Parts: sequence; structure tokens; C-alpha cells
Amino acid sequence: MNSDNYEFSKSSAPQTLSDYSSYSDKNWNYINDINSGVYNTSGQTLLQFDMTSIYNSNGFSDVSDLYLAIPTVMVATCSNGAAILPIAATTAGYSLCSLKSNYQNLIHQMEVVANGKTVSDMQPFANVIKNFKLLSELSATDLKSSATSLGLSEVLDNEKSVKFSTPNLLNSGSSVSGLVAALVPAAYPGVGLCNNLPFAFSDVAQGPVVASQNVNQNNQAILNRVNRIIDTSANSAYQNIYGAGITGSATVAPQAAIMSATNIINEFKPYYTVTATGIMTWYDVALIPLKYLCDCIDKMGLVKKMDLVMRIYLNTGAVQVQVQNPGLATVAYGTFSSNFGSTCPLTVNYLPAAVANGGIPLTTTLITAGLYVAKLPSSFGPTTAITLAGPSSHPMTACRCYYSTVQLEPSKALAYVESNTNKQIIYENFLYNQYSAIGVGSSFSQLVQSGIKNPIGVAIIPLISASNTFQATNISLTGVAGTFTTLPLGFSQYASPYDTCPATCSPISLTNLQVTLGGSNVLNTSLYYTYENFMEQVILAESLTSADIGIATGIISQSWWESNRVYWVDLARGQEADKASTRNLNISFVNNSQVIIDVLIFTVYLDKFVLNVETGQVRK
Repeated sequence: MNSDNYEFSKSSAPQTLSDYSSYSDKNWNYINDINSGVYNTSGQTLLQFDMTSIYNSNGFSDVSDLYLAIPTVMVATCSNGAAILPIAATTAGYSLCSLKSNYQNLIHQMEVVANGKTVSDMQPFANVIKNFKLLSELSATDLKSSATSLGLSEVLDNEKSVKFSTPNLLNSGSSVSGLVAALVPAAYPGVGLCNNLPFAFSDVAQGPVVASQNVNQNNQAILNRVNRIIDTSANSAYQNIYGAGITGSATVAPQAAIMSATNIINEFKPYYTVTATGIMTWYDVALIPLKYLCDCIDKMGLVKKMDLVMRIYLNTGAVQVQVQNPGLATVAYGTFSSNFGSTCPLTVNYLPAAVANGGIPLTTTLITAGLYVAKLPSSFGPTTAITLAGPSSHPMTACRCYYSTVQLEPSKALAYVESNTNKQIIYENFLYNQYSAIGVGSSFSQLVQSGIKNPIGVAIIPLISASNTFQATNISLTGVAGTFTTLPLGFSQYASPYDTCPATCSPISLTNLQVTLGGSNVLNTSLYYTYENFMEQVILAESLTSADIGIATGIISQSWWESNRVYWVDLARGQEADKASTRNLNISFVNNSQVIIDVLIFTVYLDKFVLNVETGQVRK
């Protein structure tokens, strides 16, 4: 629409005081989960909300306003075995760990039951497809204004700071005492695809060639996320705004900060602290609007009775990372163990510096990091147990679901109820498939869905497979190099504490892509799918963008997409008779890369139910 037409339409619209707002009142309240403060500490944590008691005969609740407030407690230690190493001298401890971009990555799957009918069933990796959908809808302005509240940053995770690392690392359990520097010639931020650099540094792996492409790149999004958490530790240099203030001396007068740690806790502000024994703890509140996770919640609108039960599985647990050369610029992170059920929602960030400059404490062999709901366990760690004396609790002791209460003018309320006793809700749902260990250069052809109705799109997301291998140096206790040993990578991208996946993906190329629906090819020809094809598919997919001028792919740029590929194919077009019929969905492609891949496939389709907004009754 031309801006002249918009301005003319705006000028022509009638204006009255009574129509400025349809609501006479709107307030907010919350309900706690029904877990009674009991949350799992490894694997996935089941979170349950029962909204059936929310009913107001004189008012309404807007279901699309629902959002979760999840109190998260992230903890990390540097240790030599199980012995915790104090990090009082480390000024950058606050940046050692951070949550991955988008709080939705805390959620693995979710089920919504309305009036006893399942309207959104349990499908795994909901965070992956919903993160992609959100990025396809946001704008650069959204990133600057409101995205921080959703756990994102003012910029996306930097695709220029990604490094694929398969180094010659120590085997698990080998000693590093007496290890000569020549045996570890380079700094490694981890194993596999890594994007965990909050600060820029000289990449010593590049050797004397200082002009190599993308050297000294860091992930600005991680830097923004770690800087969002207020450092209240004794090392804090937060300009004397937060924390204990200036202690003072014989020549310097003491000075209080504007807000103390107690003031921060009182308003649930995210903050970081470290104990004298070296236990680093981050407290945060994850705000997750449910309309971005479940489209049925976005489409239900105003109801008098919110007859909903929600079951949500959260990604909680711990990872344990092997460390070489701590406190040096050549520090290397090695293989890791984890007891997260699926997605690892945090990153262990790479700090290649001397201890005095914020590096890893000397003699560190393990970094253990965990993420929990509301409170810490007494001990944590997937292999070596790290004891936490006096487990800490979040000031918000339970998860909350906030909802709105709305009052309408009586005449409008009556008209709304009368016209919506049989309100048809049309919403998006999805089905998940995963195919593993697709070989280098291999062809893939598979029946993905059998008998599906009303599909509107399919997202194909290739990730680096756990089936890949790397060479590890078998080093003796005296530091003498032995033979090379081939070890499996052993983990998928979304499980890595070094990668920002599933907020990001991988630069895996798929060629000869074809999607067949009901026996007919969706694409005119098999595609060597490029960014131009992505734009064509996304622009035309109403489920991904509402823009009507020019190219619109949300905040996904060409350079970002080429490093984080999602292959979206629009399936929404067709005859009404075809849409109402059950059809088979087939996908074929070639793995055009030098690594073994896994593929996550999300088939998005339209579903429906009929809702009585006054009684909450659902027919499906």
C-alpha cells in the first residue's frame, strides 16, 4: 500500500471518544504451576498449569495474552576433578555461561488440553520450529525494542564467529600435567560447530596469517546476553550503580551503589553472584509468550472460562566440559558429558586469557554448568558430582502463568458472546520427524507423512550428526604423544554447550531438493536450494510473514541464512478438494556437504476446533 493511500484512509476514518477502546478495564493476574515447588534436576522437567478455575461471569480473559514466567537458576564451577577452584581473581566469571538465544529454547515440547480435548499434542523440538518462525516474523526494530525480554539480543548470533573444530584433543581421563605447549598448538573453543566467543581474540589457530577471514570475530549476541545479567560479585565494575558499592580506604571515602543486591532481588532483576568457594550462579526470569509456542492460544481470543490444562517439558540438567591449558590464550575445551534430555539451553563460553584478565583458573580440568528451575540441587554434574553447599533458591519460588482479565462495555460483551457461542478456531499445528546419519554425498528419499490434511508448509533443518568422528591424540601421563585415535563426535548440535543451536543451525547444503504432496511435485524442478529460493518460499508463506511490500523474511539476512540453513517449502496452495483429502508427503534431496548429517523435518498443517467463549466448551 502506498503511504499516500494509508494517510488518506487514516484521515477518512471516523473518530469518536467512545470507540477509542472497546475495553472498560484490563488487569493482570497470575496462577502458579501445580508442581508444588518440585522440579526435576536432570533430563526434562515437567511443568503443569491448570487454568480451569479461571472464570468470570462479568468479564473475560484474553487467551492470547498468556505468558510464562520461569525462574531459572544457572550454576557453574571450575574444578580439578570434584574439587572446586575459587575464581575470586577472575573478573570475567559472569561471562562464562549464558542462555542460548530465545527463552523458547527452555521448552522441548508442550501439550494443550482445552475442555478435555487435546488441541495441541506433544511434539518434540517445538523450540526449533518456533524459533525459526519467530525469526521470520520479527523486524530489526523488534530486536532493538522488545526482543531482549524474550531472551534474544539486539542482534542475531554472529554467523562470522562460527568455527568448526575437530582438534587433536586429549582422550577422556588423560593427564595434562607436564604437557608441552607444542602438543596443543592451537586454541579450541570446543568440539564440533562452535559459536561461543563472547569477546574478540586473536585466533592463534590461524598462525602468523593475521589477515585470515573472520579472525577476531566474536558473538555480539552472547556479549549482549551476558551483559544483561547484573554482576553483583566482588569483582563487579558496574560503574557503582549495582552491587556493594565502594568499600573505601584511608584515602578513598566509601560510597554506596544506587541499588544493592537486596534491591535487585526484590524486583526479580537478573543478576550474577559468586561465592568465596567459587560457585558461580546466575538468576533470571524467562518470559515466554505462549502465543509464539502454540498457535491455538494465539487464535482463541476472549473467553469467560479458560478451561485449559498445559503440560510443558523444560530442558534442565548439567554439562561437564574438559579443559586443557587453563589460564592461557591457548586454552582448549574438549569433549563433554551431559544429562540434558535433548536441547542444551546454555553455552559454556570461551575465555582464552590469563587468569588475571578473566581466563579460566589454573589447574582447572573440568567446567561444570547446569540450569535448573527455581532452585539448585545439592550436587550436580553428569559424571563427576560437584557438591553445592547450601543450595541456592530463586526469589521467585514457583513458575507462573500470567493472564489478563478484561471488562467490556455491557452491550459489546453481550454481542460478542451471542456471536461466538460456536466460534471456529483455525490454527497451525505441526508434526515432527527426524532422520539420522545421512552420509556424505548421499541421497535421501522418504515418505515423511502419510495421510495428512491441510498442510501449509514443511521446514527441513539439517544439523551435524553425532555419527561424525574426529581424531584425538592419545597422550601418555608424561606428556609424550602416542597414536591418533578416532573418536565419535557423540552428540548432535542441539546438545552442544559450544554451539548456539537451535537458535542457530548449520551451513549444510542440500541439493536436488524436491517435495511431493499427494503424488504431485510441489516444486517445478528439483532445486539447488539457495537464499533466493528461500525468499521466494517465505514471501509466499502466509504463516511466516504478513508483509505485503517487497522482500520480507523477518530478520533473516542472506549471510545469516547461508550459515544457518532452514529449507522451507510452502504447501498451502491447491484446490479445496485436495486440501480436505488425506495426502502423503515425500521429500528427497542430496547431502551436498563433507559431514554426516541429521535432518529435523517439521510439517506444519492447519487444524480446527469449535469453542463456546462463555462456557469454554470445545468440540473437535
